[in-house]
Amino acid sequence: MTLAALALLCLAADAEPSWKLAAEDDGIKVYSRQKEGQNVAEMKAIGLIDASPQEIWKPLRDYPNYKTSMPYTEVSKVLGTEGDGKTTWFYTVINAPLVDRRDYVLKLVDESDWKEGAGFLKCSWTAWNDAEKYTAPKREDAVRLTQNDGYWLLEPREKGAKTFVTYYVNTDPGGSIPKWIANKANNTAVPNVFKALKKAVADERAKAAKK
Repeated sequence: MTLAALALLCLAADAEPSWKLAAEDDGIKVYSRQKEGQNVAEMKAIGLIDASPQEIWKPLRDYPNYKTSMPYTEVSKVLGTEGDGKTTWFYTVINAPLVDRRDYVLKLVDESDWKEGAGFLKCSWTAWNDAEKYTAPKREDAVRLTQNDGYWLLEPREKGAKTFVTYYVNTDPGGSIPKWIANKANNTAVPNVFKALKKAVADERAKAAKK
């Protein structure tokens, strides 16, 4: 690599905005990053969950039950799957306080690299705006989101007894919500989603104990 190319790479790295701590609650750290040209900041939450990656993976991928396990979820429906379940199309309606409902279709992809208890489990997603395949009719009482990208990353810790979890989301709520309100709401919503996952894992453990 030439010195000129190296200098350009360094400049590009310097131009990338850094993550800033936005909130911290119950062992969950939430970071935000505002990129130029974006209306709403990217969000990232990290934390350690006292469960194995496999235990967390089960409720995380239980999309039909998101209406009972995830905050403000009113509708959660799988529209289709391909690749033996590696790719899933999922429709949801969010009914949060003080704003109109939001709905969207996501394409979720299992990007895990996991073998014999080593590696990582990862599910990434992006908004699915194809009107011909795996779609859902637009609702008159909801704002359809067209930007919603993110992922869950599960990495084993302490020989798999615990999991370091990363939750990343980059979305724009659309409608007429001011940017500062959307960013403030995300500071609460992101850790709430993380906490909901922890509760879903605990509920799964409780069910298994009763069997």
